[in-house]
Amino acid sequence: MRADALRNRERLVEVAQSAFATNGIDTSLEEIARQAGVGIGTLYRRFPTREDLIAAVLAERYLKLAEVAMVLAEERDDPDVALAEWLTLLAEHMALYRGLSMAVKEAIHDQTTALGRTCKEMVDAGERLLERGQRMGAFRTDITFFDVLALCSGIVMAVERRSEKPNHDDLPPLSPYLLLDIVLRGLRVEDR
Repeated sequence: MRADALRNRERLVEVAQSAFATNGIDTSLEEIARQAGVGIGTLYRRFPTREDLIAAVLAERYLKLAEVAMVLAEERDDPDVALAEWLTLLAEHMALYRGLSMAVKEAIHDQTTALGRTCKEMVDAGERLLERGQRMGAFRTDITFFDVLALCSGIVMAVERRSEKPNHDDLPPLSPYLLLDIVLRGLRVEDR
């Protein structure tokens, strides 16, 4: 890739990170291109679909989440503690960009897409943490990591939706940490 093309790509990813954090993943691609100082054609040459741009924004972060999962598996004797710490990081990450949790939930089953491929290593790492806990008798064996990921996605979407309803001041804010604790309690083997 030529130096100017690489700079344009890096600038688009940088602007998209900021725009997604502010306005969610449905931010106008035209606005991202404008803020990056490039034409929309340049954006589409680098990222033919919105999903390709989202995948580029997430790539480094998902690689770090996968690395953290490996470290937790090595450093935490208790698989419950390891998975709880990792799922907390995952939920916090998914909450960074409004709409991301649904996009990830849909993409993880399709490795032919850029986002699906970007998610794969992160999903594999989470799956290894869950399976380790299942082998050690900490977690129910009838649950898959995709079940857990769907629940985490649901938590993030519920918190997002509650925060988008300013007319419901009578409703207490949802705590993603409390909801995640409820999910983790459901994963655990009862006689532990």
